[in-house]
Amino acid sequence: MRRASLAAAMALAALPVAAQASAWPEQSGQWLMIDSLTYYQVGVSGYDAFGRPVGTGTYRQTEFSPYIEYGVNNRWTVGMQPRLQYVTQSGLPGTKGTFGLVQWNLFLRYALYQDDWNVVSVQGTVGLPGTANGDEPLLAQPNSEYEARLLYGRGFVLPNGWHGFADFETGYRIESNGWADQFRGDATLGLNVTPNWLVMAQSFNTVSVGNAKPGESDYDLYRVELSAVRTLTPHISLQFGAWHDAGGRQIALGNAGVLAIWLRY
Repeated sequence: MRRASLAAAMALAALPVAAQASAWPEQSGQWLMIDSLTYYQVGVSGYDAFGRPVGTGTYRQTEFSPYIEYGVNNRWTVGMQPRLQYVTQSGLPGTKGTFGLVQWNLFLRYALYQDDWNVVSVQGTVGLPGTANGDEPLLAQPNSEYEARLLYGRGFVLPNGWHGFADFETGYRIESNGWADQFRGDATLGLNVTPNWLVMAQSFNTVSVGNAKPGESDYDLYRVELSAVRTLTPHISLQFGAWHDAGGRQIALGNAGVLAIWLRY
């Protein structure tokens, strides 16, 4: 890669703290770990075999999700992300708490092109199903998934001296066990408003395609997230924020709070 200008280097310095699985490769021989804790809550309704309402309740989900990636060289990045959840649902008959490993994601990312400001990458991900204790409510992902993704990122510097990045991603996810496949489209805008503060606005979008088996997963979801990342040391940062389910189809819409610690070595 060509040596970046000073302005470009300032902009790109914040990119590894941009968003997990962003288009930029991890630097060779370095690794990043993001330990995220989220609390999600949404109102739900129950129905009997004839489609009649039998009650309303609240679905609560606490998830711990460590994301780890390592730079094999200047183009290849490997990583993983296990997802542990504790789920409760109140107000509906026959439900109790469930705890378990909901999913284990393994991914490989390759930078096709990179210059001072731009990067284009491709990424393949395999999502392995986990295990759980408890019957109802079910954890979010009991099946295997396979995804191919195209990623584009661009760094920039604004006239007021702020520097930041934009990241755009599109992917196709193949589901199993009768679930509908999914088209994914995500976007992130990040701005370093001070040397130690990064603010991010993100959009995560899922659209199901194809036909699912009766009763299996087939939904659309449009989620927005706002967060801030505070750099404490060159190796440690803290992130806090929230997301809102802005719209969807055949899915309950909720809200969540996010807290994470970023470690880089």
